[in-house]
Amino acid sequence: MTNPPDRNLPSAVEASPILSIVDRGLLLMAAIFAMLGWCVTTSRIMSDTHPIWDLASHLSWHTWIATSFVVMAAVFSMRVCKGEKRIRWWHRFVMALPPWFYLTWVTTPWAVLPLATNDSDVKGLKILSWNIWVMNQMPEEVLKVVQDFDADVVVLIEVGLEQALVLKQLESNYPFSYWIPDSSSRGIAVLSRVAGTRFESIDLANEGMPAIEVTIPETDAHASYRLMAVHTRSPDLHQRTLDRNKQLHALAEWATLQTNAAIIIGDLNITPWSPPFSRLLERGDLKDTRSYRGYFPSWPTDLGFLAIPIDHALVSQNTSVLYRAVGTLAPDSDHRPIMLMVK
Repeated sequence: MTNPPDRNLPSAVEASPILSIVDRGLLLMAAIFAMLGWCVTTSRIMSDTHPIWDLASHLSWHTWIATSFVVMAAVFSMRVCKGEKRIRWWHRFVMALPPWFYLTWVTTPWAVLPLATNDSDVKGLKILSWNIWVMNQMPEEVLKVVQDFDADVVVLIEVGLEQALVLKQLESNYPFSYWIPDSSSRGIAVLSRVAGTRFESIDLANEGMPAIEVTIPETDAHASYRLMAVHTRSPDLHQRTLDRNKQLHALAEWATLQTNAAIIIGDLNITPWSPPFSRLLERGDLKDTRSYRGYFPSWPTDLGFLAIPIDHALVSQNTSVLYRAVGTLAPDSDHRPIMLMVK
């Protein structure tokens, strides 16, 4: 008779108790984050039922980034088990695919090197859009940032009465301008150095947030454009989210009526993963200039790369995008400026 194996002898294939605890902890974290990912996905489906779901959908990128790293950590830390139960490398690879598929095909978080804006051989229309914050106490620094970028068209959002007094110095370089300063967040201004630029104030969906429609004539460097500079209402758990969605719907309708190439630019107070944003692109036949170019977080500035992209530049499908970036300097503002060059 064969004696039973001594259970006190160590086995080469058994994992230490410490690794077992780590494995279980990581698997538990993976399950929790997977549940969060499911909740965020559900929020995108349910976004039209209540504003709270819309707000939750804005964290899609953050939730799935965290989920992907935790799931991969759990999968790759699993010890090799005995017999047929061992986890092979390709098992781990397959288990790690879903979150990365989501990140690469849905949120497109990577960035490519943009075209240098100081290249004199490159011709196009350069646009700067920036929510400078109505309480900004450093308008002189804002002035310097705008001058350094040297755009053809400048869109300034939340322009307060005091800021406008300083920023109107820009009119020496931008002879065509339209100002609607305000003591609240409704202030907005557009400045252009393209000869013949025309402006018209529009109240999208009659929500009391003025937008500026800009007609930009064709030049040797670029085609003619219809540009809408806009600031939508910031979402909350009540009526403001619905008001913002009405403005987005009005923007889509405006885009479909344009015979020239259309550009919608400004602080839209929505992330690319929220369903109302997708409907804006679809109904207006527009494309997001950030897609396949970078994540470009713009608000709030204090969070760095963990911020969310709510400042947008949308263009007609046939518009060539030469350059897209987000600024690194945002003196005394909670938003970073976004930059764009189209042809």
